[in-house]
Amino acid sequence: MICPNCATHIPDGSLVCPACHAHVAVTMAMPELRGRWCSSCGSLLSWDDQVCPCCGLPAEEVWDAPVGTPAGAGTPSEEEAGASPLDEETVLVSETADTRAIPRIESALPPERDPESRVEAQEVMPASRSLVLAALASVLLVCGIALYITRPWDPNAYSIKATEEADTSMAGFPGTVEALRGQDSDGSASVEVLSGDDAIFAQVEDAYAKLGTYAERADESEELFVAVAFGSDLTERTRGKREAEALAIDVSNLIDQLSEIDTSSATYVDDIDHLLTLGNWLRNRVDGLVAAWTADLESSDPAADEQRLRELLTADAGQNGINAYKALFDENYAAWQPVRRGG
Repeated sequence: MICPNCATHIPDGSLVCPACHAHVAVTMAMPELRGRWCSSCGSLLSWDDQVCPCCGLPAEEVWDAPVGTPAGAGTPSEEEAGASPLDEETVLVSETADTRAIPRIESALPPERDPESRVEAQEVMPASRSLVLAALASVLLVCGIALYITRPWDPNAYSIKATEEADTSMAGFPGTVEALRGQDSDGSASVEVLSGDDAIFAQVEDAYAKLGTYAERADESEELFVAVAFGSDLTERTRGKREAEALAIDVSNLIDQLSEIDTSSATYVDDIDHLLTLGNWLRNRVDGLVAAWTADLESSDPAADEQRLRELLTADAGQNGINAYKALFDENYAAWQPVRRGG
C-alpha cells in the first residue's frame, strides 16, 4: 500500500508509516496501478495506446506485465512468462519495471521528541554565547536606567533649594533677598533684609554718587581736549574720543536705571526726579564733548580749526563762557543730595 501522507510504499496492514510516522490505520489499502508507463514522460497508458496522449511521443513496445495480458496486444504467452494467468482485462505492473514511481518525500512534520536522547536535548538548548550576550545586555540596560535616574554627574539635579535671588522690592515688602532663612540656611551668618523704602533709598544714593563720578570724568575729558585736540598726537586724540563715548553710554544707562526704580510708595519720588534732571544735564554736556572729539579727528588740520572746535565745547555757554549744562549741574548737585526719610 501507499502512504496517503508521503506517498511511500509501505507494507499492507501497517498502522503507522515508517517514513513520516503518520497514522494510516483508518485508510484503505490502495491497489497497485495496472497498465504500462510512457518511457518519456511517465504517464500511464493503456495497452492499445500507440502514442502517449500527454507528450505525443510513440509508445515503446516494452511490456512489463506478467502473463495474462489480453490476446492480440503483443504480450508474451503464459508459457514464456512462466507465471500463472491473471485477470483477462488487466495486468499488474511489475514492481521491477520502470514505472516512474513517485520518489520518497520526507515529511515536513517533525517526528516526536525523544526525552532520553542527548542529541535532541542539545538541539533544544540555546547556545551558550546567546545566553552570555543576553545577560550582558540586561546588565547594561539596568545600569543605564540607574544612571539616568540618579544622575551622579549632577549633584544638584534634584535639589529643591533656592538658587536665584528673589526680588521683593515692592512697597511694604522686604528688598532683594540674597539668601533664605530656615532650612536652606546654614546659620553661619545673618542676612539683613531691607524694607521697601530702605532698598529704594540705597538705589537713589548709589545713583547720586555715580553722577558725581561721571561729572568728574567729563571735566577730565574737557581738559584733555584742550591739551591735545589741536596737536598732532593722533593716539591721544583717539583715546579722548573713546573715553567720551564710553562716558556717554554710562550716563545713559544710569538714567535708564533711575527711570526703572519703583516709586509706588512716593517716599523718594522727588529725589528720583532731581537725579533724572541732573543726569539729563550731564548727558547733554557729554554729547557736546563727543561731537567736539569727533570733529577734531575728522579735521585734516586741527590747529587751523581750533576756533571752530572750541565753539563746539561752548555751544551752550552763557555770558561767562562756561557750558550751560555744566553750570546747571554744578549749581544743583550738592543741593539735591538725597536724604533718608522715615524711621
